[in-house]
Amino acid sequence: MPPHSPSPESPIPADAPLGLTRRQWLQGTLAVAAAGLVGSQVLRAVAQAPGEPLDAFMALSQALTARPTLDRAVGTRLLAALGKPGSDFVAQLRPLAQSLAAGALSEDQQKTALRILEAWYLGVVDGNVVTYEQALMYSVVSDTLVIRTYCPNQPGFWAEPPVERQA
Repeated sequence: MPPHSPSPESPIPADAPLGLTRRQWLQGTLAVAAAGLVGSQVLRAVAQAPGEPLDAFMALSQALTARPTLDRAVGTRLLAALGKPGSDFVAQLRPLAQSLAAGALSEDQQKTALRILEAWYLGVVDGNVVTYEQALMYSVVSDTLVIRTYCPNQPGFWAEPPVERQA
């Protein structure tokens, strides 16, 4: 797509991309998802009752990913990576749950929610791999794609015509 040529009074630079960026789309999607969570009983319970940080993290993760169940062992490792010493990540969980239950997130809370989603879907926190096979990005396409680096069959299987799966 060629860059557009702005008029002299246009504040848009000539090399600016047209349309939404991926980041803007993701933030908008998160805002819509958060708005759909208004009234969530689980989030209200997390927001009101003090409890175990892992329980709050798992409840927030389930609400953000819209998955009824998540692997608690993976959640433990992700929470440990996100809440490393010196960070206030654990202290942010309860206010984040309150804001999600109310349907309004601040910019910092959006960043925290995106970090949680990124950790679950990519399995990576601050450049460190926390989980590989259990990263949620693979479950989205598990019906057709094999996790990268794993051979789905015997060596040289790719030389034969593919066999179509029957549903």
